[in-house]
Amino acid sequence: MALLMTQFTLLLWKNFTLRRRQKVRLLVEILWPLFLFIILVGVRTTNKPVFKSQCHYPNKAMPSAGVLPWLQGIICNLDNPCLEYPTPGEAPGQVNNFNNSVVAGFLIEFQDMLVNRSFLSNVGMLVNDLDQWDAVSSNINGQSVPLRSLLNDDENFSVYLRDELSVPPPVVQSLMKANVTINPMMAVAGDPRSVLCEGTAPLDEFIQFQSQAEKEAFVNVSCSLEPQQLREGQRMFLQNLDQTKLLTMFARLQQSAAFQAARSLDFRANMMGSINLMLCGKTVDFNSTNATRPRIDARETTASVWNSSTNSSGFCETLITTLEETPGLRYLWGALRPLVQGKVLYTPDTPAARLLVTQANATFNALATLKELSDSWEEVGPRIWTFLNSSSIVEQLRVSLENPVFAAFLDQQLNGTGLTSALIAGFLYNGPPEERPPGGPQSDWRDVYRAAGQAAAMFSQLLGCLDLNKFEPASTEQQLVSRALDLLEEERFWAGVVFENLPPNTTRLPAYVKYTIRMDIDEVERTDEVKRRSWSPGAKDNIFNDLRYIWGGFAYLQDMLDSGVARAHGSTPLVGVYAQQMPYPCYVNDGFIGSIGVTLSLPLLMTLAWIFSVALIVKGIVQEKEARLKETMRIMGLRTSIHWLTWAFSSMLPLAVSAALLAVLLKYGSVLYYSDPTLVFVFLLAFCTATVTQCFLISVFFSKANLAAACAGLVYFVLYLPYVLCYAWKDSMRFGAKVAVSLLSCVAFGYGCENLSKYEEQGLGIQWSNIAQSPEEGTRYSFLVSILMMLLDALLYWTLTCYIENVFPGQYGIPKPWYFLVTRSYWCGTTAAASTVHPDTLKNPGVQNGYLEKPPPDMKAGVSIQNLVKIYKTGKKLAVDGLSVDFYENQITSFLGHNGAGKTTTMSILTGLFPPTSGTALIHGLDIHTDMDAIRKHLGMCPQHNVLFNDLTVEEHVYFYARLKGLSRAEVAAEMDQMIADVGLPHKRKDLSKNLSGGMQRKLSVAIAFPTAGWTPRPPGIWELLLKYKQGRVAGGG
Repeated sequence: MALLMTQFTLLLWKNFTLRRRQKVRLLVEILWPLFLFIILVGVRTTNKPVFKSQCHYPNKAMPSAGVLPWLQGIICNLDNPCLEYPTPGEAPGQVNNFNNSVVAGFLIEFQDMLVNRSFLSNVGMLVNDLDQWDAVSSNINGQSVPLRSLLNDDENFSVYLRDELSVPPPVVQSLMKANVTINPMMAVAGDPRSVLCEGTAPLDEFIQFQSQAEKEAFVNVSCSLEPQQLREGQRMFLQNLDQTKLLTMFARLQQSAAFQAARSLDFRANMMGSINLMLCGKTVDFNSTNATRPRIDARETTASVWNSSTNSSGFCETLITTLEETPGLRYLWGALRPLVQGKVLYTPDTPAARLLVTQANATFNALATLKELSDSWEEVGPRIWTFLNSSSIVEQLRVSLENPVFAAFLDQQLNGTGLTSALIAGFLYNGPPEERPPGGPQSDWRDVYRAAGQAAAMFSQLLGCLDLNKFEPASTEQQLVSRALDLLEEERFWAGVVFENLPPNTTRLPAYVKYTIRMDIDEVERTDEVKRRSWSPGAKDNIFNDLRYIWGGFAYLQDMLDSGVARAHGSTPLVGVYAQQMPYPCYVNDGFIGSIGVTLSLPLLMTLAWIFSVALIVKGIVQEKEARLKETMRIMGLRTSIHWLTWAFSSMLPLAVSAALLAVLLKYGSVLYYSDPTLVFVFLLAFCTATVTQCFLISVFFSKANLAAACAGLVYFVLYLPYVLCYAWKDSMRFGAKVAVSLLSCVAFGYGCENLSKYEEQGLGIQWSNIAQSPEEGTRYSFLVSILMMLLDALLYWTLTCYIENVFPGQYGIPKPWYFLVTRSYWCGTTAAASTVHPDTLKNPGVQNGYLEKPPPDMKAGVSIQNLVKIYKTGKKLAVDGLSVDFYENQITSFLGHNGAGKTTTMSILTGLFPPTSGTALIHGLDIHTDMDAIRKHLGMCPQHNVLFNDLTVEEHVYFYARLKGLSRAEVAAEMDQMIADVGLPHKRKDLSKNLSGGMQRKLSVAIAFPTAGWTPRPPGIWELLLKYKQGRVAGGG
């Protein structure tokens, strides 16, 4: 055990000494990983976490809520906006989010008119009312009308006559029933007595009583009044006139939604903006949504659509082409395509099914009514223009508003309403725009008319592009699928509906109607998962990825079918359905962690960071094997396990230092802000361990150092690539599959980085408390599993390294049988008793002949070679042919022969560098085939080639090999000076071996192991050295 510990510390000293003298390599090994991660930290500084406030979402109306709310929900919620404040639709009892829209304003203002009336009947009512207003105006200006109809509903003129002027009630009643002509009466100036009593003008031009008696009674009462009383009565009459009704109507129109919209709507120049303002009360920004979209100029696009065609067919073709080819509007087209072009197939084609789809198509029937309303503008519009432009009543109002007295009187009546006579006059202005009076409104009734005309024309053309008969029958389900495939090719397929329990030949419906909706897989959510296994902060509000049931039209169709079933069953009234997305609380959005920071970049950067170290580790190991240093040390007694263990420690130390620095850098560089840095260091250290043993495994397949270094980096990087595939397939891989692929350490490391990423996204970070818990619900692959798998990988790589090296040692070494792990000699070792084993093969009479010298008597053979044969595989060259010879103890035996005679090959076989093709050799009774490890404990060799470390000095070489043979420090110190002096290198003891000449390097080789090879025995120092150390040993050379 002490010898093993000595070998372990000795090889550590050797490796660290060599590493210490390669300063550039050491710095690169430590700093190169830091350089890459400093870049990652730099990227992190430009991708800081972003605080996201709470999100509230507008509700989304289904078709059952009504055509207008449904269209508003589709267009106005196209981007599913995230709002920081509660939306109106979240309040109890309120569902409309668009009360500020122009359309909503219209509905509120004309609510009384629209109640219990259809659109078309209301249009007719409006036209008739305009005609009646014009007729009243004509009557007022030229014909008589009942006096009572001209007064307010709550008039007090009659009360004034009775109470203040003492006019008898019968006279008051007859006056209220009399017909009057307003213009002549309004034109009377001065004292009314001149008309009533003095006869300056016929009274019948002003008032027509029902009888002469009533006229005479009125004249008598009027003439009995004082002039001042008559003037007060005239003033009271004017005060009770109902002209302000019409004026107030125009005043309200001045502030109405239509008039306000006229100032901002321009359907020809900006159709999309005008539609959004009209339906939503705001302009939707297509470039600021929950999905990334290209920027567009909707103003130019929609203007070109409007102007490109005036007929409906051409307009539709141009509109669809523009929507499909404009990047930003393409998303709008994706939402509207089912409404515009989509077909809903249904089966079976039975009376009950036809009844259901007829009821379900009610939403689109309402759209057809809306189109009729838009088309009716062609009839209504000119009549409205005529009324506002040239009707007598509007002209009379314009004239009256120019009268300062009337204007002042009207302002007094409108006090507190926010309206003035100037605003009404500005609205009714009919002259050239450039001559509009300064200080007044900049728009008038003509702007309202223009906006209404454009809106009606636009809606008429848009609705003309719709296929309002959405449902198409199919007799069987197979035909439905076939037809659906055809429609998919034409991009005209919305969905298929299969009714499962309808009777075949009747319209009578079952109590519960069962149906199935079938849609294109890209238009609906996945059905193989209820929720995502991996939670990350952030609302699922992306309209394209998270709300597919809304975006694809599935929810709309289901609502239409449910409403159709309810109507077919006679259920009234129907309830409109709204979908309301739950609000989402505030959170920190750190896209860097989940996208590029940890999940993918950390495994890749770690692979690139240590690829240089991997190449150097493999090169160093293979370089010792290529220079036969490893086998020489084994000949000197080095245990193979000690060799690998010291390489593991010396390789791990630089990686551990860089791992510690990386843990600090990742923590305080805010890459892993929440995680425990000590646990991150343990994680990186486990990966370093697996990486080092992986280097050992790679090294056993190579015998050339440079080639091994180049291939090691490539193999190391290639072993990372499976993780990329595993990450792409993570949703389909279960725990067992992940454990299996984690036998590749890079994959296990990648899975660990995934856990790091998830915990960082959740704001928890990896901690010692959650190391055994997976951040993904329903999965068992935790951070601890990743660490354990990397340690298991390290053990597996080490085991494979030892096995492959023993069974396939390569160019140098004796191979063991594949079952060597179950042999007793491998675990317990082999010993041979010198007193019982006498391998004196040549003393056997069976091998005696005339060509063999008789063995010396009373001498013990330490080495016995028996029929040794060596044939090199390369070129099938015979190097040793049936050699049998004994080496005796206390003797020096030498091979003599020409170059290529097999001298070096024989010595290499005896020392375990090469395996024999056939035959064997016994060394102290131990077979070189099976007992080479035991043989090497008593073996020393000076090979024909140099076995020196370039960066060790002369005295370090002597110290290293002497200690490797088992000498103590004191023994080495006592004999080192003598040994160096014996080989003639005392003046070079501090020089590195790479700086020595070839002869000096051979002398150093003699100093570390004797006898020599490639030298003639004439130098007296070497020969004397051999004689000095031959006692008790078997010395041989060639």
